[in-house]
Amino acid sequence: MKVKVTVRFRGREITYPELALEDLKEIAEELSDIAVIEQAPNMEGRVMTMVLTPGKLSSQKKAPEAEEKAVEQSES
Repeated sequence: MKVKVTVRFRGREITYPELALEDLKEIAEELSDIAVIEQAPNMEGRVMTMVLTPGKLSSQKKAPEAEEKAVEQSES
């Protein structure tokens, strides 16, 4: 599943696109453990968008396996 993050500029906000770029980078950084940037932030008219896709699924698959091993060890 892909996620499209959109920032819409209203009025004079359009003169400060660097603020929206910082926000989008912060969102990508917060989600870096579960998502990767497929499409970098770009400006189209008054809208700045970025597309994120799931990433690093191998770490998510390893976590349940580690939990299962911990349960097996505690039962033994």
